[in-house]
Amino acid sequence: MKGTRLWIAGIAALLVVALAACGSDGGSDAPGPTATPRPGTVLDPPKEIGDFTLTSHTGDPLSLSDLRGKAVLLFFGYTHCPDVCPMTLAEFKQVKRELGDAADRVAFVFASVDGERDTPERLAAYVGAFDPDFIGLTGDEATLREIGRDYGLFFQRSTYDNTQADYLVDHTASSFVVGPEGRLRIVYPYQTDPAIIAEGIAALLDEG
Repeated sequence: MKGTRLWIAGIAALLVVALAACGSDGGSDAPGPTATPRPGTVLDPPKEIGDFTLTSHTGDPLSLSDLRGKAVLLFFGYTHCPDVCPMTLAEFKQVKRELGDAADRVAFVFASVDGERDTPERLAAYVGAFDPDFIGLTGDEATLREIGRDYGLFFQRSTYDNTQADYLVDHTASSFVVGPEGRLRIVYPYQTDPAIIAEGIAALLDEG
């Protein structure tokens, strides 16, 4: 019970600062993401999470369990995002660089919360522009909402722009680290220093 309470408290605190408006100056009153120097929330004990299967950027199904044995750095976003998502993937590149040879034991995953527009082809071009080894995943909204329960994931179309084809999506901006054994281990707030993320992942890899 203690571990459950710690998990709920940690996610609740993170959601206060981790919801990204993903909008520019299109008239939204929603606040932007808040930077924080916190090194991340380490889940103790690690959280058991369900397996899931989505369509990868190659067009093939990919399950979280397919990545077992690697640490997974996971972010939920969308390719039309003007700010938070590209910045996060750019930071993932820095994390990979910081990890050096250990990066071969890490899967960098971008899961779309906008399956209506984010086709495998679009994801392939998007994640490939950052790193050809990055993995893009997409699926329907119902599936993403079911998956998101394990991560405290929030996402919705911006109400001020939801009738237009170029709508924006508000979404959780945290990054999640799933350990090689398949449990959720660390939650990093938006704009955490990539060196800190790399250090946390390296520590998980050293456990094995």
